[in-house]
Amino acid sequence: MSTRKRGQSSARAGDVADVRSGEPDGQRVPEPGERVAIRLHGHAQTYVVRAVADASGPRLIELTITADEGGAVDYAAVQPVVRRLTYTAVQWMARAGGLIAHPDDTAETYARPEQGTDSRLIEVRDLVTESLALGLPVRKTVAARLRVSPATVDRLIRAAKDEGLIDSNALPKAPPPRQRGTN
Repeated sequence: MSTRKRGQSSARAGDVADVRSGEPDGQRVPEPGERVAIRLHGHAQTYVVRAVADASGPRLIELTITADEGGAVDYAAVQPVVRRLTYTAVQWMARAGGLIAHPDDTAETYARPEQGTDSRLIEVRDLVTESLALGLPVRKTVAARLRVSPATVDRLIRAAKDEGLIDSNALPKAPPPRQRGTN
């Protein structure tokens, strides 16, 4: 049973831990293209990036890595996170330095911004609600409608529960009984 509340996330290494201005006078609303300082869970370094958004998506313009006191930059840890750093910087600036939130934001929106807002979880919630209302087998119906495997449905339902979109007690433990013909 998950003890996580809505808005909390179980941080994994590489998830965004903190975002702030990377400019010396960082107490104002940032302008596009300014530096953004980002800390990631499990990384002993601060990343200062400058990124811009254009029609092709976010692009990284500048990357400065500063290791924590007494440490060294871990090159193996840096390579896989560059995309996350770019998206984090662009989205943070677009949200007026983190002052603005969107109604469909989830914990994943901030921890893994390159994945975007998971509107799929909202779709899963709606399909689960519809399946329950119609007395259909939930997992089988959701899998068929989304055209995904049962394992993926289980993962999506768990994520929707963790985000508070689905009540933990809403899903029955067993499938509904089979209906017999009236003949």
